[in-house]
Formats: sequence, C-alpha cells, structure tokens
Amino acid sequence: MIHSPTIVTALFDIGRDKWKSFNVSYFTYLSWMINTLSLKCNKVVYTEKKFYDEVLKIVKLFDPDLSQTKIILMSVESLSCFVKYNNRLEALLESIEFKNKILFDVPEMTQPLYNVVMFNKLDFIKDSLEKEYFQTDLFIWMDAGGIRDNTINYRNNVWPNLERLNFFTNSKKVTFFSHQKDFHINNNEEHILSQVRYIQGTCILCPSTQLNKLHKSFNETIEESLDNKYIGSDEKIFDITYQKNKINYNIITCDWREYYDMFK
Repeated sequence: MIHSPTIVTALFDIGRDKWKSFNVSYFTYLSWMINTLSLKCNKVVYTEKKFYDEVLKIVKLFDPDLSQTKIILMSVESLSCFVKYNNRLEALLESIEFKNKILFDVPEMTQPLYNVVMFNKLDFIKDSLEKEYFQTDLFIWMDAGGIRDNTINYRNNVWPNLERLNFFTNSKKVTFFSHQKDFHINNNEEHILSQVRYIQGTCILCPSTQLNKLHKSFNETIEESLDNKYIGSDEKIFDITYQKNKINYNIITCDWREYYDMFK
C-alpha cells in the first residue's frame, strides 16, 4: 500500500524561448507550473536561480509556510545528466553521421540541453529520496507543464487520491502512462529515430523501493544509445527500458495528461 506520495518537478532554462521551432516561453511554463504547485500535497521543486523568486512567490500562494514544498536550487551544469552526457550529446548531435540519420527537426535530436534536463528526471527523484525532504513511499514525477487546465480545477485539491492510487497501481512496480496497453519494439535505433512514442514522460509513478533499479536501467539504455550513435526523447528511452523487463512495470493506458483526473 502507498501511504505518502511526493510530487517532484523541475524548471530550467535551456533556451527554449529562443528556438526557431518548438519554442515555448518560460512565462508559459510558469503559468502551467502554478497548477502543480497549487495542489495540496508534498512537492519538491528543482529550479535555477533565475526562476527562484517567481517559483517561491507561486508556492507561497498555496503553501505559505512551505510545510509541503521544498525548492531546491541547482544550475543546469550541476545536473548529473549534464556531467554524464552533455559533451557526448553535443558531439553526437553535431556529427554529420547523426545528421544524415535523422528525418525530424525535433528538440531531442537537435538540442543537447533538452535531453540533459529530460534525462535528469530520475536523478531529481533520486536526490529527493537520498535527501529525505519528505517521508515518502511513492515519487510522482510531473513535468512543469504536466497539467494545463485552469488553476481553479487544481487549487488546494488533495492529490493523488490514495484510495484510487492503490486501486490502480502496484506499490512494488513503477507505473507508466502509455498510449497503448502494450507494445513491442523490433529495432531500437529505428524506434528512437522515429516519432513513435508509447510511454508518456510527463508523469511517472515510482515507488521509492524501485527507484534505483529504474534509474540504473534507464541510464544503461541512454549509454547503449549513445554508444551506438543515436539518441531520442526520454519517452523512447523509457519505451526501450520498459521492453527490457516488462514484468517490473505497470502500464496504465491513457491519452496525454489524463492521469490527473484518474487519481483525483
């Protein structure tokens, strides 16, 4: 049984507001992030100095004494995945060999820092577990833009509902939200370089007891991809990680961002 979930989220400047395509302003991300920060539950927020004051102001609207929210300051350069992968990602994405492989002008194939932050999701959770910011038996990763309706739909709502959470999930398995109940990948490189994705990286439910196993397997998949000179989104890395040992995971089928309503 799950008794004490904690949401983990993050916001870092990777220059997205200046991209020629797929650009999103950080004002937009902050406006989406308000929804998650308005929920009545334990939350750990990772961000950098330039966003700290704005994030703190939002948090204090809903959690004035910061009893349910920890804001952790980091720089992009200090992230574990920056240290491990940024140089290799830069070299790969700039290589003629890789550019000749790709068919899509998408962030995960053109913007190394995008991958750095997306790949760091489990490292944020790992830090939360190791630092024990809250007594937690389930970590819920939520993208900064993970829920996007009007804030009035979320404000001060207790989420997730523990009864529904325990009914639909398994406390001994990581839960992924997927567009399909099950799937099979025949060729890892073809899948990663495609625009097909099954598991949604925007929300992941990870029991604290399963985090290290998932973190190890996920990073092994990144290493395998880089060693073989291809890379794609964190979602496709999760797809391949899931396929390696499906018995370790629970899949809930849904469309984008439907997980909030499932567990309210």
